[in-house]
Amino acid sequence: MAIYIKSKLLIDGTGRDPIQEGVVVVDGEKISDVRSLRGLEIPKGAEIVDCSEETIMPGMIDPHMHAGEDATTAEPIMEQFLKPDALRALRGYFSLQKDLKAGVTTVRLLGDGTGLIDRTIRDAINLGEITGPRVLAAIQALRPTHGTARTTAVVADGVEGVRQRTREAIFWGADVIKLFVTNISRGSSYLDYLRGDLTQVAAYSKEEIGAAVEEAHRSGIKVVVHCIGGPALKWSLEVGVDCIEHANLMEEDDIPLFLRTGAILSDPNLILFFDKEVGFESQGNKTHKWENLPSWWHEKVRKTRTQTKTVMTKALKAGVKFALATDLNHGRLWMEAKYFVEEIEATPMQAILAVTKNGAEACGLENVTGTIEKGKSADIISIKGNPLDKIDCLRDVNFVMKEGVRYH
Repeated sequence: MAIYIKSKLLIDGTGRDPIQEGVVVVDGEKISDVRSLRGLEIPKGAEIVDCSEETIMPGMIDPHMHAGEDATTAEPIMEQFLKPDALRALRGYFSLQKDLKAGVTTVRLLGDGTGLIDRTIRDAINLGEITGPRVLAAIQALRPTHGTARTTAVVADGVEGVRQRTREAIFWGADVIKLFVTNISRGSSYLDYLRGDLTQVAAYSKEEIGAAVEEAHRSGIKVVVHCIGGPALKWSLEVGVDCIEHANLMEEDDIPLFLRTGAILSDPNLILFFDKEVGFESQGNKTHKWENLPSWWHEKVRKTRTQTKTVMTKALKAGVKFALATDLNHGRLWMEAKYFVEEIEATPMQAILAVTKNGAEACGLENVTGTIEKGKSADIISIKGNPLDKIDCLRDVNFVMKEGVRYH
């Protein structure tokens, strides 16, 4: 028997005007109809989910996440990365539960070291052994020997080394290939990491990036790159990378290249730069206290925040497509949408698209999820309030359905 989900307002995620008193009809795992309640005769005995005081919208999508670490807990992130893989996999399960309850029905995990914990979590969810959002996994991210994220990625040097590691990831079942193409480290300390962070220094050459793209695309797999800005951003776009992750030091002359290639700007790190409670400058930063870090790091953060706000605002207005994500901030996708509106001058509808439809496109799932349309997967959430009036309402999730199954 079909399920009828009634709403006060239905936002279908396509960008079209919302439907007042809309109804979504779910048959099994799929959406079978989307329409107004007016004039609709619901069959006797049909199951009704009454969200008639709430807003219905597509399940949210987070295309950049790491399951085994969580910035919302008390333990510093750098210590979390060093825990045994079995513990990190368990923590990843609980983090994904938090995301699911926050309305995120699809995630893309972009690397968690060499233990293949992302694959373990993904496969367990697919087999029904545990619950969680739909998972796409990079399995193992790639970095050069002198690159950043030594606990997150495996080493791949040179064109042939990158090609080999890409093929290896594909063999292990990667849904996406992830490379760290900017940021290098001259040492293993946390300060060495910070010196290499928030720079435009290329870690990979254009030829190395191109080798990964060639191998991945031949297998029908997308490529995403951790890229703050600089030459590697242009090289990545020129060789056909599908998503640029972060791009906080992108330049205005990068905008036409985004538009020409159709690449998506994913995970712009807005929480880190703009939130006073959990961002870089907050007292609650779990990695290292802001006041204990050197002045040169303070200057880098403030400069990058200014450039992020200035250039990304222009990119959005020019038509660059954004997909918002949380990275390590599980359960806080609503917060990223809030700063997208407040700091990057997005409309609430643009923010909703950036956590639904655009995320689906970034993941290559635009024919599966991301919008409430007939034939799509029944990934549906309800919100208390109207996020088109107040984007913060996205935090007030009351109902979560993934593939026709209710979880919250």
